[in-house]
Amino acid sequence: MVDAADLKSAGRKAVRVRVPPRAPCQVQEKKSKSLALLNHKLSPLLSSEIEKDHFATMKIVLAQFIFEGNSFSSGRADISDFRDGGILLEREDEIRQWSSFTESQMSGSLERLDRTGIEVHPVFVAICNSPSGRLTSECYQYIREALLQRLKTSLPADIIILHLHGAACAEGEDDVEGAIIEAVRNELNFSGRLILSLDLHANITRKMIRHIDALTAYRTMPHVDFVPTGMRAAELALSAKAFSITVAKISALIPPTDTDHNTGRFHEILDKARHLETLPGITDVSLFPVQPWLDLPELGSSIVITADMGIDAKNHAQTLADKWYAQRDKWETPLLPWKNLIDQLLKPNSPKPWFLVDTADATTGGATGTSSEALRQLLPFKDTLPGLVYLWTVDPDTVSNAKSGARSFTTGQPSCHWEADILQTGKAIFSAKGSGYTGMTFDLGDSAVLSSGNIRLIATTKPCLVADPAFYESHGLDPRQALAIQVKSFKGWQAGYRASVDRGLHFDGPGSTSLKFANLPYTGENRNLFPITKKPTNPIKTWE
Repeated sequence: MVDAADLKSAGRKAVRVRVPPRAPCQVQEKKSKSLALLNHKLSPLLSSEIEKDHFATMKIVLAQFIFEGNSFSSGRADISDFRDGGILLEREDEIRQWSSFTESQMSGSLERLDRTGIEVHPVFVAICNSPSGRLTSECYQYIREALLQRLKTSLPADIIILHLHGAACAEGEDDVEGAIIEAVRNELNFSGRLILSLDLHANITRKMIRHIDALTAYRTMPHVDFVPTGMRAAELALSAKAFSITVAKISALIPPTDTDHNTGRFHEILDKARHLETLPGITDVSLFPVQPWLDLPELGSSIVITADMGIDAKNHAQTLADKWYAQRDKWETPLLPWKNLIDQLLKPNSPKPWFLVDTADATTGGATGTSSEALRQLLPFKDTLPGLVYLWTVDPDTVSNAKSGARSFTTGQPSCHWEADILQTGKAIFSAKGSGYTGMTFDLGDSAVLSSGNIRLIATTKPCLVADPAFYESHGLDPRQALAIQVKSFKGWQAGYRASVDRGLHFDGPGSTSLKFANLPYTGENRNLFPITKKPTNPIKTWE
């Protein structure tokens, strides 16, 4: 733990610019010496040379931790899902090297900050190979302690930037990000500026907001703006202004299929958010159509406005929330009956490829990836399909049996019994090349490629965060030649494959990411969310 004496003996004063939200008038009347000092350091600059001179005495520390939970999923993520299949970096040189060839929030912040001459230290990066149910308690404790220790050894500092997800949960901890942010303040005694960036599926909690100075988030779905988000976080860090934060919490779960940033209803709300940012004193408006598969306290979609201290943003937040909530009866879940889906695939001269969107078993939403629904439905048509269909499931037993030379398999959940030839076995490792997660390498463990008629199925031992053509290509399958490609992702496949939304054929099945929210076992206050109930009591609440 770092106390005030430690900070003084270290020879650098930690500058506190965070303002308690309940005392804005006091701050307006009399700025603290610490805030005045930081304002001097961050005053508007005329050139990069002047910028470097002014920022030369500052120090900024950054950390990134990305994991998305799903409390309905049986999956668990342990530390090997970061070390072996994802990203776990605790040395600055490794982080900088990784950031140089990947698109991430960290790389965006570093790109902006390194131009200023500020002393900048990226100290920790942890990204899970795939969303899952919860972090194991051991994994959570390791990441929590490692992140805090790396921050501690870099203190004192003027500013900390945290790039987090916002929907992480662990065994024994429902609000992982809130707990980490609180520990930065209370355990590390950090009193400087604390900036937060989040995924737009974050579940905003009071604990998160209570301890930060400003916030920004992704503005795209599928997510393709990691670097711009990191840059915005850096700009918030460098701003000379003191901020206040206003939250509008909406008692609604929005299907991810209706949150495309390019078109439709979510696009309309994003446009209104961008308009608000043109108004005096409004710095950032972030929208959060929450990760819906969480049965946790404070669940709901959110709007978060970061504004100049003294600006009352409640009316803006309430008005925008009202407009978003008013769309609720039009939110779409475009699920197709299997008969319609198969009829589409059987049409002659159909354009290629189609994408079979496995909505209930989306690994990008924390599902296990073990569903065999697509295989079970398509096997009767394996010899009449007018092209190759690529499928994927997570099934260690199928992989093991393929390595043993078996020809009969029992694959997925529910069990699908079938005969197949083994095309290859090996490792499922690839680097994403699409518009999302570009340059990041993912490891799905061991794999096997099986063939039956025009069906090609890849079985892996682990799930994955992304839907990217490099996955199939790494197994000798060319997505450009396929009639259809299975993806366990709601929107990420559009970025990975650079495909339009109309190429998706969405289906339901077993899994923990069902779009039929009303059928899921939400409890307590979460039963008061639309569409679980059609008329939630007090559907919009605002707070600061």
